[in-house]
Amino acid sequence: MTWEELQAFLSQNPTIQEAKSLAKKIGLRVKKRMKKTEILKLLEEFAKSLKTETKVSQEQAMISQPLKPSELPESYGSDRIVLLPINPHLVFVCWDLSKETYSKLSSQPEVVLRLYDVTYINFDGTNAHRIFEAGVHLATTRNYYFHVPSSNADYLAELGFKVEGKFFPLLRSNAAHTPSDTPSSSVRQRWFTKGKYTVKVGEPLLKPIERIYTSSYMESGRR
Repeated sequence: MTWEELQAFLSQNPTIQEAKSLAKKIGLRVKKRMKKTEILKLLEEFAKSLKTETKVSQEQAMISQPLKPSELPESYGSDRIVLLPINPHLVFVCWDLSKETYSKLSSQPEVVLRLYDVTYINFDGTNAHRIFEAGVHLATTRNYYFHVPSSNADYLAELGFKVEGKFFPLLRSNAAHTPSDTPSSSVRQRWFTKGKYTVKVGEPLLKPIERIYTSSYMESGRR
């Protein structure tokens, strides 16, 4: 008998004969002079033990079964493009499109991903230092890597399409800063000790002396 079946039996307010018969059937020890309330209490305690055993067995079954990894959806249906720096000369662009935007781009003859160098400028769509461009196949591509020539620079991406050589952007990413590819010349030392943040200035780095070689024509002209 399950815990649910025993609870259903007790909820029907059985007679003493019915309660005694069931108690003996499930193996409980019933004395001859036991009252109905005592027999019902005996059955209720047995029901509690059944409920505990059922809960434990269910938990053990869940533990024994390996968890199946959830599959990520191919698209979240949101219009978003994100730019991330990978190293000083590599950035990563990924995007997600709604059904409307995907349909609009798919109908265009030329889908284009652009990367702009926007270091130290307020970008208005036309004033980038340099523009890098790549064709995109929406059916097979949701991300792209750009190798960039300048480190320690700010970049921004746009996804759009071209018509007769003119670019029409639909999505614009965040601006991302690539790290420097040379050691910093700063002598500031940042310390976090015992819950306090301090900045110390160290000794300046000694730079090597470089010799400039002039031509013999310039040397003779100075005499």
